[in-house]
Amino acid sequence: MRRTRIALRVGAAFAAFLATATPARADDSPPAPEALFQRAADALARGEHGAAVDGFEALADQGFVHPDASFDRGLAYVMRVRAKADKPGDLGRAAAGFEEALRLRPGDADADAALDLVRAEVTRRRSRRDKDVVDVRPTLDRMVVGLASEETWGFAAIAASLLLAVGLVLRRRPTGPLHVVGSVLWPVAAVALVALVPITWGARALRLGTRAGVIVVPEAAITDESGKPIGNAVAPEAAAVEVGDRRAGLVRVRWGSSEGFVPASSVRLIEP
Repeated sequence: MRRTRIALRVGAAFAAFLATATPARADDSPPAPEALFQRAADALARGEHGAAVDGFEALADQGFVHPDASFDRGLAYVMRVRAKADKPGDLGRAAAGFEEALRLRPGDADADAALDLVRAEVTRRRSRRDKDVVDVRPTLDRMVVGLASEETWGFAAIAASLLLAVGLVLRRRPTGPLHVVGSVLWPVAAVALVALVPITWGARALRLGTRAGVIVVPEAAITDESGKPIGNAVAPEAAAVEVGDRRAGLVRVRWGSSEGFVPASSVRLIEP
């Protein structure tokens, strides 16, 4: 499967998106998902946004996961927006496709640029409707945990424990340079270990207990389990959220420092 060729140009308005797609070439006797990808990519290349959206959504329903499919699904929604045939939530679904492509292929410059453009358009539309535009950033704990993977934090904690042991052994030397090294090393390693263990557990809890998601409705009010609004917390379309457990048609989400429930239909989960 060859990467769809995409050209994106930033202009004064969202209509400055220019996109062309070269269909991926299937192998001999392709399985059904690849054949479906081929048809959806062909529709995308012809500018048939409706058929392209249907094809890429059918792929997602089959559990087919590939960064090209995710990117092109987002692009199909963008084309529908450009054609002024968009439906509520299309920008959010486009953002979800580009976000998923980035997670499947980190460093994808096209997906990163497209995601920025979609979210900028959401901000522009909200500003035009006199909606408050809130720049939500991850809380400090999420920023720290997100700096590295669970495995990386775990290895760092193991290394700190080993250095602590070495420092304690060297500190037992009566005098000399090794005693000095041990006296300096063990408290530094102890402090590092005290910090790294909870960070590792936090990264593990985040991996096991949450999934990434994107808001795919014009706005989603965050409420408690009974439906009572939590302050003025309203996650806008295309906002990235952490998704937790599901309860009676609701899902727990965390958006910046706001945490509560939104309708399950208002969030699209991101693979993987």
